[in-house]
Amino acid sequence: MDFQHALSFLVFLAVSGLQLHAQTRELHLNGLDIGVDERTGSIVLLRHPQVGTILQAEPQAAGLLDVAYPLDSFGPMRLNSRSSRAQISNEGEGATVTWDPLGPSRTGIPLPQGKVVARVTLRAAPDGRSVVLSCRIENRSAKPVPQVMFPDLHGLQPLDGLERTQLRFARGVVEPFAGPVKPPEAAPFYIDRGWNHYPAAGYYGPNSLRWLDFGSLRGGLSVFQKKWADGREPSIRTARTEADPYSLRLLWEHKAEIAPGGSWDSGEFWLTPHAGGWAKGIEVYRRWVREVNPPRELPRHIRESIGFMTIWMIQELESDASRAAFRYADLPRVAEDARAHGIFEIVPWGWCRYFRLPIPLRPELGSEQDLVTGIRAAKDLGVNIAPFTSVHNAMPETAARYGVKTGTGNWTYHPELIPNFRPFYNNALTGGWVDAGNKTWQQDVLAELTRWVERGVTSISWDQFSNRTDAGGASGMVALIEKVRAIARRKDPQSTFSGESIRPGSMEGDGAVLDYTWNWTNYTDAGPILSVLNAPRLNCNVEDSPLVVKQAFAEGLFLNVMPRKADQPNGTALISENGALSAALKQVARLRRQFLPYFVEGVYIGNSVLAAPAPGFVRGRQLGNRLLIVALNDGPEARAIGFSSDLSLWLPSTSAYEVKSFDADGKQLASSKGAGARASFVTPELPPAGLALFEIQAQ
Repeated sequence: MDFQHALSFLVFLAVSGLQLHAQTRELHLNGLDIGVDERTGSIVLLRHPQVGTILQAEPQAAGLLDVAYPLDSFGPMRLNSRSSRAQISNEGEGATVTWDPLGPSRTGIPLPQGKVVARVTLRAAPDGRSVVLSCRIENRSAKPVPQVMFPDLHGLQPLDGLERTQLRFARGVVEPFAGPVKPPEAAPFYIDRGWNHYPAAGYYGPNSLRWLDFGSLRGGLSVFQKKWADGREPSIRTARTEADPYSLRLLWEHKAEIAPGGSWDSGEFWLTPHAGGWAKGIEVYRRWVREVNPPRELPRHIRESIGFMTIWMIQELESDASRAAFRYADLPRVAEDARAHGIFEIVPWGWCRYFRLPIPLRPELGSEQDLVTGIRAAKDLGVNIAPFTSVHNAMPETAARYGVKTGTGNWTYHPELIPNFRPFYNNALTGGWVDAGNKTWQQDVLAELTRWVERGVTSISWDQFSNRTDAGGASGMVALIEKVRAIARRKDPQSTFSGESIRPGSMEGDGAVLDYTWNWTNYTDAGPILSVLNAPRLNCNVEDSPLVVKQAFAEGLFLNVMPRKADQPNGTALISENGALSAALKQVARLRRQFLPYFVEGVYIGNSVLAAPAPGFVRGRQLGNRLLIVALNDGPEARAIGFSSDLSLWLPSTSAYEVKSFDADGKQLASSKGAGARASFVTPELPPAGLALFEIQAQ
């Protein structure tokens, strides 16, 4: 540490009133001040000049490493840094903290023979922005270590007040300090009071990538684990106590299963402090992901369009052909309607009998030739048909072939059943789940999909896609589908493959073959995934909401449009039958075409384009020395949306810039010049679900 840095650090301590004990080891790595307690090795301070004090804890309450160590005499026993004596050695500007042994959370309880030894290394990352933490544990004792909490950060502070400080995951955001630890009028059972759990997830959960950001639009700390598609994604847990509700514990939970004589390595955790919102902190993670998972070319109509359309041709249990919403011969008519709304992909449900191999057609809808002819006619209109298949759940007649028991997967549903789904008196669609790694089943899948491809069905949407076995290992599904796609591309280079992404960690692997997802999900804030991955495109389901259509457009989510007739299932109507939905789709389709380079070549920065919270729904995209900002009135009343942006975070030069404003139809309203880092914007008065756009170019 140089003298000037040390002096400025002492000045900060004096001004802030922060106390560092004499037993604190001070590290200064890439601008991040780190205080490590000399006795325990726990982290008592994280501070960055652009962010402020991120973490502050007294030595007895600080943390860094915590493991489960269940004993016969005391099952809750833990070993952790704050119960240990550490040895700290300098490693350049960084340090290595060693616990030999890692101490118990309770004294007076006999421990088994041997010891658990741990080592954590802190060093500056070569990017000049980040700090790298890594941990190694050696279990030299007679008992297993089933669980590791690392990093285990105690004392995170509300950086921007209780309501504005956020914990942002790849798919969703929470306010960890909002509300009391215990609701004042409640008397809850004590289990997990103050704790929140965010398990590793795919597109159905918030913790869908190994990245998070703690902070606000003013600045924060991004953290990611530098591992990819290894099947061992950690869960995230947070905790607050009633004694100190304004301090947050944030930890990464690993199911380590360290046997006696075994060891465990965390890999690298990168901590990136940053000014501005989460999109500034994610830059380091995005750069690394694109090295290990390079963007791939998507079919053009998937890359450039606003979404796809789902139709539900006939219900699985229906036998009356007159009850079908659509027949095979209707596919060209549906395609023409979709194309008029900027949609060039249709996913038909109910085109076949489900849960069976080989896949049988529905005679109520027409012949096989009718299906192939309908798909070909839609293709001539420029619209691709990707029938939805579901073969993971085997019906009794084929379950024995795959060695699975029936009665474990009940997907019985029909609008006239009461209830519609899984009534106790009808289990007609009950089969057994086939593990994705089942080799016999994979052989049958390959043969059957190849058969349909050869007949002209070159695009497929897959129910419950996973490259994981039930035991968590790699199933080989990606390799299998790559074979099918190679066959399909020979017949149609722009053929597609989509699916429901279901497993934890699926965002790290499924994009190798999935062009887009078909998940049961409404609008959700998945901005970090959009900022990092180009495949798969993430779907957002919409039946009739113009607001959801425009939110998805602003973010770049891939709309799954499934209009329905009144009191009927999803996907039973044409888009043109819903005037408001039709108008919204046509509007955003025009806007996406007009500003297409921002969506296909630019970087999504979301609400991080804001310098401070603003009314309305404001999202940004960066393309070189330009920004596109979309402002949407998501309120119930007409209003103008005003907001500000720190352009210095996003544009290479802000000495001068030009601003063009556009209305919801893409018509330019005004052009003006500006200078300086801070820029303010105000839309005209917008009706509910009204849009305005701004294009800013550095001069």
